[in-house]
Amino acid sequence: MSDGRSLCQNTNPGFPGTNYCCMLNRIPSDQGAKTIMNTCSFRQVLVAGLLAVLLGACGGSGSTTDSPALPAADATGFLSLALSDGPVHDAEKVCITFDAVEFKGAGEDEPSTTITLDPAAKINLLDFQGMNAAPLLVDEELAAGDYEWIRLAVDASRGSNGGAGDTGGVDCDGEASYIVMNDGSVYNLFVPSGDQTGLKLVSGYTVPANASAAFTIEFDLMKSITAPPGLAPDVILKPALRLVNNVEVGALTGRVDPALATAEDCAPAVFLFDDGVTPNPIDDGDVADPEDPVATALVNEREADDGSLEYHYSIGFLLAGDYEAAFTCDGETFEPAEGVGVSIAVGETTIQDF
Repeated sequence: MSDGRSLCQNTNPGFPGTNYCCMLNRIPSDQGAKTIMNTCSFRQVLVAGLLAVLLGACGGSGSTTDSPALPAADATGFLSLALSDGPVHDAEKVCITFDAVEFKGAGEDEPSTTITLDPAAKINLLDFQGMNAAPLLVDEELAAGDYEWIRLAVDASRGSNGGAGDTGGVDCDGEASYIVMNDGSVYNLFVPSGDQTGLKLVSGYTVPANASAAFTIEFDLMKSITAPPGLAPDVILKPALRLVNNVEVGALTGRVDPALATAEDCAPAVFLFDDGVTPNPIDDGDVADPEDPVATALVNEREADDGSLEYHYSIGFLLAGDYEAAFTCDGETFEPAEGVGVSIAVGETTIQDF
């Protein structure tokens, strides 16, 4: 048992198609870590034996019909959830405090399940860009089946004095949720109606029975963070989020010509749009624009082995498919203007240079 979560299914050679299944139990350790172990159910073995006797009494010469195996009504699976970020210009830290995660089952009458984070998870999203992600939940047990949304409960209220107590280091040790700019200024982050709705992501997903699934929520801070006049010292954090299944994604990376990246007054970035969408600026409206970029990435300076400077970007956790990519200095004009087509394959990294 290599991963601690595999099912014990030993087929009885005397009765083809009959399995002795072990049940998964979660046992907390003294440190709060979770260990998965298999324990065989005596009742299951007994039922299998009685079934064998009954089948024998019916005679062995008749034909049989295999019936599909249906998951038990109380079947469970394990879900892991991580967070990643598309960065924002001029910010040193973007600290979000997550209090809980709520999962809503598919169907009007299906209940929701809330997992409270104790202590709350305080994450600097800028530490987890490109193909990096911060684990929020690891192998949490949930009812198996289809779900329709995820809600991230965040400590991000207007006027909550976010950032108070931050010591100025790399850690997020201030109160609530906040953003620290490159000049050292600190702004409180708040989610409109956040006390009621949090950061809600409506996207269907499935927790498999007796198995594990891993998902990543991708923040796009260029679309999420806005600072309308008159709100200071508060800044709005909008729910510009994507949920992806980690087994369905690939990545995009590449270099940018220094002449582009170092142009005067340039804040270099790469925008990625759905296939067929002409590159265009991000819409600052409250309603999501289907022609907004799917993801964005800053262009970062890096020293090469020979001492020269190179400029790179990377975008992770992209669903497989076709996209349009473009370089931009200001988020308004693009190179090339019509974008360049890129294809993302599962488990692979596509390279596109500018």
